[in-house]
Amino acid sequence: MDHDTIENTLMPNTYVKLLTQEFDDLAQVASGTGIAPQELAEYPHPITVRQHLRCIENVIPLRRSPDWHLQWGKRMAENFHGVVTLAWLTAPTLGAGLDAFIRYMPSRVPYLDWHGAFDGESFRCEVNPNLDLGPVGHMLTEVPLLVMHEYVRVIRHGSAEQARIELSYAPPEPRYAYADWFDCPVEFERTSNALIVPRAWRDVRNVDFDESTWRSSLARCDAIGQPGGERDVLTQLQHLLSEALERPGGDARPNLDTIAGQLHLSPRTVIRRLRMMNTTFRQVCDEVLMQRSGELLCDPQNRVQDVAARLGYADNASFRKAFKRWYRMTPAAYRQRHLPLKQTSDCLERDRS
Repeated sequence: MDHDTIENTLMPNTYVKLLTQEFDDLAQVASGTGIAPQELAEYPHPITVRQHLRCIENVIPLRRSPDWHLQWGKRMAENFHGVVTLAWLTAPTLGAGLDAFIRYMPSRVPYLDWHGAFDGESFRCEVNPNLDLGPVGHMLTEVPLLVMHEYVRVIRHGSAEQARIELSYAPPEPRYAYADWFDCPVEFERTSNALIVPRAWRDVRNVDFDESTWRSSLARCDAIGQPGGERDVLTQLQHLLSEALERPGGDARPNLDTIAGQLHLSPRTVIRRLRMMNTTFRQVCDEVLMQRSGELLCDPQNRVQDVAARLGYADNASFRKAFKRWYRMTPAAYRQRHLPLKQTSDCLERDRS
């Protein structure tokens, strides 16, 4: 996928909701995302990668210490990856658990490329960005490596000194004590980001292995993460709708028949696969339109009528009605909440012109 497609990919809002438990300044956390601060903690919709990354960047000045992300990652290591957590906690071996994590996490964190590979007597769990993550790159790389590191410690017990962490960048400034978080050497300026463990560790048995739970959790992971499954249709639908919104003068809201044709599926198959994900074609369209409308209105250069046309609405009244249904406020009220007073005043003047 290209840069724009990844940024527009929808992902679970779990991680952002957790940020609201860490920081009180919700206005800072939500700044520039198109999500009202008071709605952030209970936001009911998936969010785009762009919104997710903006929230993470927004918390940088709020951190209590430069290694806050590792403190947070260690506390949450086993608890916030949905059905993937269930899969790896009930896996038969340490290796099977790591494989499940690497295989299924892209459906939850699409801006990272996950890869497992044997390297002689070692096994490499690589995590590398799919796009430029800017100032939050090292944070978003180190957290999943720490999560896998903690998993190894839980399943295997004993010293982790034979493992190591490799990072592709120089030590971040200000430098923090990696030894406080990793029980193994940490090496910088390597070719990739990876947790490397001895190959033999993969055979360590998991005392919490439960075959029934393991198999059922894998089936659920497959349903939401594998090409050709329900999640794949949902993700492709989101991509196609987002791309349509980005095309000037294009059909901002292609209908079900058009989408089904682009997916090389029948409309009935699309409906059935979306139903398996507990959603509908209309709901997905609404979510994409809602998120994009908030983003566009946060740009003071866009008039409300321009946003309405960009999203494929025949008139302003139809757009305002839909917007009030999504956000329970008018576009003007939304801008007052998200833009500085001077910019809001300028927007109102442009909307009248």
